[in-house]
Amino acid sequence: MSEKSLKDRIEERYATDSLQLPVFNRVALELQKLRQSDTVSMNRIADLIMKDQSLASRVLRLANSSFYGGLRQIDTVSAAVVRLGMERVTNLAMVASQLMAHSAQVRVIAPYLPALWNRSFACATGGRWLAEQIGYAARAEEVFLAGLLHDIGELYLLKVLEKLAQDRDQPLALTEPLVNEILEAMHNDLGYRLMLTWELPEVYAGVARDHHAESCDEADVLLMITRLLDIVCHKLGIGQPADPEIELAATLEAQVLGVKEIRLAQLEVLLEDAMEEANALF
Repeated sequence: MSEKSLKDRIEERYATDSLQLPVFNRVALELQKLRQSDTVSMNRIADLIMKDQSLASRVLRLANSSFYGGLRQIDTVSAAVVRLGMERVTNLAMVASQLMAHSAQVRVIAPYLPALWNRSFACATGGRWLAEQIGYAARAEEVFLAGLLHDIGELYLLKVLEKLAQDRDQPLALTEPLVNEILEAMHNDLGYRLMLTWELPEVYAGVARDHHAESCDEADVLLMITRLLDIVCHKLGIGQPADPEIELAATLEAQVLGVKEIRLAQLEVLLEDAMEEANALF
């Protein structure tokens, strides 16, 4: 099957299934929309999470993990909202929903999911920490969500490729080089379109589209932090082959954000700890 015909099949799936494939959890999406409202209550947030018991249990597990929990155990979703705040809990719900989506049955696809999860979690966790350190604490949760979802196009494509491989009438013969080629060629644009289809804010869609772009908006804090975290992940081998020769302080992103070598070294240590947490949660 040619690359062109495969791309056509993927686009056909997108046209018919973009709202059906388990890439976004509907409750988690509704929570993201509610957080834009000035009138939403803590009880409303907790009640919505409790509609999905699987999601609720994962939110509690995350709320009590070392990266989020306090000294006391959080036993209910309502307590999590009170302790952590609505913005952070809505992001925890998105993390929980993404955890549930990162699984596959097809042999060629399966190894990609834990790697993708590790990279997404690292970009989210490291991005939020960095935002707090360099003067953007007020936007830290936005940075977290941007990092978590910046490669959503890859997750979507992996789900589509798995469906095509399982197609009874025209099963797709998958190989690792083919999967890599499709991911590289299509994940940015599809991630952008997918977020707009699901009515997520444009700022997150733009990060999905431009996090690998040669030229980008240097004034976009969410984008620049996510791009820098992506590069750090590449250096450390998080979710991709390592390149220890990368000079982080010399990157455009670090220079634009004003991140110095000491802070970058601290970030690397943080991400190594985050990977232990990510693997424990997966």
